[in-house]
Amino acid sequence: MTVEISESVAREVRADWPRVLVVVAHPDDEFSFAGLLFKTSTHLGGVCEVLTITDGQGGFKYATLAASLHGLDLTDESIGRRELPAIRRREQLESARLLGLRRLHYLGQRDHRYTTDLGEIFGEDADVWDLTVVRHALDLLLGRGDYDAVLVHPPSITTHAHHQAATLLALEAVSRMEPAHRPFVLCSEVEEGDDNGPPWLDPALRELTPLARLAGGPFVFDRTQRFGYRDRLDYRMLIDTAMARHVSQGSMLALMGQGTREEYWVLGEPNEAQLLQCATWFERLTEPQFPSREYEESAGINTGSGAPSR
Repeated sequence: MTVEISESVAREVRADWPRVLVVVAHPDDEFSFAGLLFKTSTHLGGVCEVLTITDGQGGFKYATLAASLHGLDLTDESIGRRELPAIRRREQLESARLLGLRRLHYLGQRDHRYTTDLGEIFGEDADVWDLTVVRHALDLLLGRGDYDAVLVHPPSITTHAHHQAATLLALEAVSRMEPAHRPFVLCSEVEEGDDNGPPWLDPALRELTPLARLAGGPFVFDRTQRFGYRDRLDYRMLIDTAMARHVSQGSMLALMGQGTREEYWVLGEPNEAQLLQCATWFERLTEPQFPSREYEESAGINTGSGAPSR
């Protein structure tokens, strides 16, 4: 397993609780959890890490904006597949600094193409990913990481098969652990507004792992929590700034400014203590993070009383 750590990502942390591992397919998929990761890391002093399974080479179709930046025709399939793995790692490391992540883990499996056919990854003759390597890496990381929670995408059969496979492999790995040492597993969807309902999981997925079932939720991280002078800032601004580091992926940039809530649903078979721990975690994520300050006239003419315009 290849591990890359940038100097500013491998920052000093309290490393007590919570310890979080995100398991995703591509080097930008962690943005489904971005608000939670940032506030968990920077406000609670938790440890947040991301395991990315693929090398991201399949993103060449969206690389138009980055072509001139790198002096390469990244939208040409042969060039994009050759150059994008290194470019997308650098982009992910830059965004990780902003999100407060502790460590990024890379498995370098082939990002072969967009498909919703899970058989292209798990089929008998499939050879896109080395599943033995991926399973061993997950077992190793979960065994030594002492994680409280694993975050994944919902394994919906209507989504990219890489997302489905990453989630199912993570659930498989958790199920192989001794029950007393298993982290709880949460899947997340970024939504606008309330009452979005749970993700739909095909019951057939349980044939692959019995943990592919909803067991509670939603727990919500509100990206619109306001802070700063006159409450002019919110977490969407930080998330958009981190997203903007992924210049090679125009599809990511198109998501900037979207999503007010991260809705988290519990998967598998959590015990009561884990559900209580999860509820405590999300309650703490509603705490004010930044001190409120008032300024004198020396700071500028907008320091008087009155509600801010929005």
